[in-house]
This record gives sequence, C-alpha cells and structure tokens, in this order.
Amino acid sequence: MEKLDTMMLADDLALSQDKILSGEQNFDAEAVYKVIDSLGVLNNPIKDYLDMTEEQYYQAESDHKLTLLNLSDKLVDLHDRILTNHVDGYVDKDEINLTYNHEDPYEDDLYNAEVDYHVLTYSLKVIGAVQAIAAKDLQEVLSKDAVLSLGLAAYSLSKNV
Repeated sequence: MEKLDTMMLADDLALSQDKILSGEQNFDAEAVYKVIDSLGVLNNPIKDYLDMTEEQYYQAESDHKLTLLNLSDKLVDLHDRILTNHVDGYVDKDEINLTYNHEDPYEDDLYNAEVDYHVLTYSLKVIGAVQAIAAKDLQEVLSKDAVLSLGLAAYSLSKNV
C-alpha cells in the first residue's frame, strides 16, 4: 500500500463525513481495515481482534493506553478509544513523538458516531503525515492501542451508521 493512502483515506472520510453520518453514503470499514493492516503495527490483521476479549488483547499485545475494565468482554464492546492527536520531534534524528487522548463514543451509554468518526479522521491524518515521511519510524512509535482504536471505531461505525 502506498504511503499516501492513509492521508487520502483521511481526506475522503473528512469530505464524506456529513453524508456518511446522515446515512446518505455507506461507510467503508474495509478501506479502514486495509490501511490499518498496511501500517504493520499490530501483530495480526485488525479483523482478528474483533472477536478477541479485552483480557486476550491485554495479555498478548496491549501497550496499556486503553482502559480495559471488563476483561471478559469482547473488544468490540469497549467504549474507550485512543485518538492520535499530535506529532512532533525530528525525523532526521529518529525522534518522533506522538501524543494521544482518550475518547468515549458511548458517553452516557448512547453511541455518538461523530466521536468515532473524529477518532478515525484525525488519527489517520496525523498517522498519514508521519507515514509519508518516516514509515519505518512510525511502526516503532505508534501505539498498538491507538491502532486498535481505529479498527474499533471503524467496526462501530459500520454497525451504527
């Protein structure tokens, strides 16, 4: 997959936001899954995680940024998301720093698709910018939990919009 695919997907999602959230246009979770897998951060394809419990993920791979409280629950039922919100550092010195925020698309137990949509578009934009100039470094510094969050957001959007 080309390095610019991540940014192009983020741009396409941003341009289609209103139509997708209103149900006028279909949300393509498969395109998101393809980009996630192309990042090479997770140990397995993203779809493998959709049937996994929080405990299985916690024990096998989590970098402990996600709040995993119900370890017997499926990851797809998780309400916490990690938004990749900022990058700084020096690419020429192999010093890339990403910062993250927690987001909850289920605040008050009501699903808010806009929150997951924001997690996807904003995170993909930041990730894509780094990938375009330092793809190998990105694999080493990008949080596995943040990448998983992209998959969880895509899954929830595909089921709810």
